[in-house]
Formats: sequence, structure tokens, C-alpha cells
Amino acid sequence: MKLFSNLTSLIILLFALYYLIQNPEQLNVLSLLSPGIIISLIFLKLLTLFINSNFNKILLKSFSLNISNRESLYLGSLTFLGNLYLPARSGGNLRMLYLNRKYKFKTPELASMYLYFFIVTIFLNSLIGIICLFLIYKSRDFLFYSSITFFIIMFVLSSFLTFRRFNFGIEKNKSKPITWFINLKRSWNKITSNSIIRTRLIFLTLLNYLFFALEAFLLIGALFSETNLFKIFYYNSLSVISSLASFTPASIGIKDSIIYLSGKILELNLSDVIGLMIAERVLLILFSIIPASLLIINKHN
Repeated sequence: MKLFSNLTSLIILLFALYYLIQNPEQLNVLSLLSPGIIISLIFLKLLTLFINSNFNKILLKSFSLNISNRESLYLGSLTFLGNLYLPARSGGNLRMLYLNRKYKFKTPELASMYLYFFIVTIFLNSLIGIICLFLIYKSRDFLFYSSITFFIIMFVLSSFLTFRRFNFGIEKNKSKPITWFINLKRSWNKITSNSIIRTRLIFLTLLNYLFFALEAFLLIGALFSETNLFKIFYYNSLSVISSLASFTPASIGIKDSIIYLSGKILELNLSDVIGLMIAERVLLILFSIIPASLLIINKHN
């Protein structure tokens, strides 16, 4: 799987580079971003970094681990950079490796944390995606039914798991895989059984969503003068879910394809999607200077 992810990422990156060399005019989209818009977007990204860092901090409290704000920001920065520049969403893997080495967290605990972040994020984004799809797309064609089916499946599964507490019996002579899975359920229950922590995590995810949506509103507004909030929210839900499902650096290729397939709903053509994706990646690279600096400062201190 790792070889497949690395190879696919390399092919997509080379193809993207070749495309830009052959079509340099696509970079003209960057001229539409004023310094004020760029600064505002980077500031919003910084806020989401703080929120994600706080999410990690609260999630760790489920396992009786209290880390400082500084360390949570370090973890958030490490995760962001890993997801941006490495394949297979390696940021989450780097976070898990850090917690395992420093605090001796076992893999079931780490896996439950990783999965809960995915589940609660999908829960909110799929719900908002369902609502927005009904409001912005009136055609009842294949695109509508396939999109709504996808979101409903995601919502049903994630809503079930977000609040789910698992039961497990006591068995003797369990194999290692079964023991690991039981420990995973125990770790999951530590998160879902604490209603205060669970509520705070859902609130932070919603707050993060709103900041991401504001980012999309400013960026899409600057590029295409789009002001329909429900389209912005729908784009944001697609963007977040596709990023979670991606296995390439910065979700390149995967996210772009999903947005393009939904172009009829969002009223974006291929050129619009390419321009939007270019602007997003350039802003991410610019912003990455901040978390990279935080990692360097933390290492020296």
C-alpha cells in the first residue's frame, strides 16, 4: 500500500508539473489574489491550526494525558506538514509515532484517536453536504442521486460511530488480532463515553468547518465572485472529505478530481477547478512556513 501511495503520488506530481509547464497561463489566477486576501487566508489557516491543536489536546484527555498548549501546537504543526508534503496522510502517522515514542501510547489507543478525528469530521461535513445539495441543485439526475447517496452513507455510518459505545465480552485464549480489536473498542469507549469531551470535540470540528468555509468564501469570491453561501458550504464539505480520503501530498489529484466531478453542481468548469486548486496549494505552501518555523523553534528550545 505504501509503495502504491508513493508511486501514485509521484506520477500525479510529475503530471501536474508537466501540465503547468505546458500551460503556464493557468498561474495567472494568482494575480487575482490581493495581498489583503492572502494575509486574511493565512490568518484563517493559522486559526484552524490552533483549533486542530486544541482538538488533539482535548482528545488526549480521554486517555488521562494532559499536554501543554505548546506541545499540542507542535503536534498540530507536525500533522499539517506531514499531510501537506508527504503521501498517505503521513501527518497522522507522524503524530501517532510521536505519542508512541514519548508517552508509550499503544497502537489501539492511537488508532482510536486517529479514527475518531475522521469520524466526527465526516459526521458534520456529510450532514452539511446533504442539506446544501438539496438547496443548490434542483436537477434530479444521476449526479444528484449518486452524490446524495454518498453523503447519506457517510452520515449514517459516522453518526452511528460518533456516539457509539461498544460492548465486548470476556473471552479466553484470544488471538492477537482479536485482543487488539477489543483494546481498540476499549479505547474508543474512553472517548465516546465522556460526553463533555465528546461535545467539545464536535464543537471544535464545527468551528473548524466554519473557518474553512470562510477561507473558501474569500478565495472563491476573489477568483470567481461567487457569493452563494450554500455552494461555498457544499464545496467545503467536499473539500474536507476528499482531503481525508486522499493518499497523495496535499490531496493533489484526488481532491481535484472530486471537485471536478461535482463541477456541474458548483457551476465550475475544468479551467475554474484547476485555477482554484492552484491557488489553494500555493496558499498552503506559503502558510506552511509558519508551522515549519514552530517545529524549528520547538526543537531548539
